[in-house]
Amino acid sequence: MFKGLVKLTGAAILIASLVGCGMWTGNNKKTNDDSTYKVQNYKQDGMLGITSVNPNDPLNPTYHHYEDDTNLMKAVLAQLPGIEKTNIAINGPSANVRIKPQAALTAAQVDELRSQAQMALETNMPRYKIQVRMDR
Repeated sequence: MFKGLVKLTGAAILIASLVGCGMWTGNNKKTNDDSTYKVQNYKQDGMLGITSVNPNDPLNPTYHHYEDDTNLMKAVLAQLPGIEKTNIAINGPSANVRIKPQAALTAAQVDELRSQAQMALETNMPRYKIQVRMDR
């Protein structure tokens, strides 16, 4: 009886190892079709593509400071005529922009300036929800 149990256990181990190695010829046939594998290459950055893994890595080209973003917003607003002074406050995904227009502008010109500033900032800084306010 003991010899029969050893033979049965040995046969079970042999079958399990054949199934585990992929030599089983049932529905799980292994094919050598390379078309199912998609080849992906690393970026040619010298670091095997790991520079884009951490967005807060200063070596990453998408790394930005609030100061850089504020300077870009000020540069965009400097291209619009009629602005006397700007104040930009960034709080997470929100940017509150306060613009003091020149005193010679009419109410219609101030409204047009606000709309131009809103559109220019939303176009150049899509990661922020921008709110433009005009101070008189």
